[in-house]
Amino acid sequence: MENNSNLHEFSRTMSQVKLPKWDDLPDFPIYCDQMLQIMTEKIAFIHNGDEKHITKSMVNNYVKWGMMPKPVKKKYEKIHVVYIIVITILKQILPITKIKDGIQLQIALLGNEKAAYDSFCEAFEESMQRIFLPVPESDGSYILESREIQYEKLAVSTITSALANQWLTEKIIETKLAAYHQRQRKGAEHGRK
Repeated sequence: MENNSNLHEFSRTMSQVKLPKWDDLPDFPIYCDQMLQIMTEKIAFIHNGDEKHITKSMVNNYVKWGMMPKPVKKKYEKIHVVYIIVITILKQILPITKIKDGIQLQIALLGNEKAAYDSFCEAFEESMQRIFLPVPESDGSYILESREIQYEKLAVSTITSALANQWLTEKIIETKLAAYHQRQRKGAEHGRK
């Protein structure tokens, strides 16, 4: 029986990831550097090695492409932080054009940015718990329970589930590959004795 403690610990940590809700974000204008600092803190759970998740040039491009509102006098509001959080998370799995369409769809379905964003946060956290929490510490069954999804939340629920599944798959491959290489090294060392 293989011990999956690294995978289990990662899964336990990921199942507890929380995004800041609309009312938890700053209610005052901030500069881009401050927004990037907030982003670094709020999405630290995304692991891409040394790759930066968001840069000033990315923010400028998102504004230029019409994915988010323009800043006012080089200052960013809560709405900008919200857009950057959603775009940064979803670009892990969707092309930018689909993210733009998805954001517009979610706002249209829920009526405004606040409701759309808070709904995204809820779906994201639910998906993280649902996908990561059941990962066993040792070999055994992984039981994924079904859930009922309201139609207006179908797109956001499926994309957040897909993202959580992608991250879990990447970690499983990383963990299993490391265990395989460790067994290979032990076998080689044992063969030399």
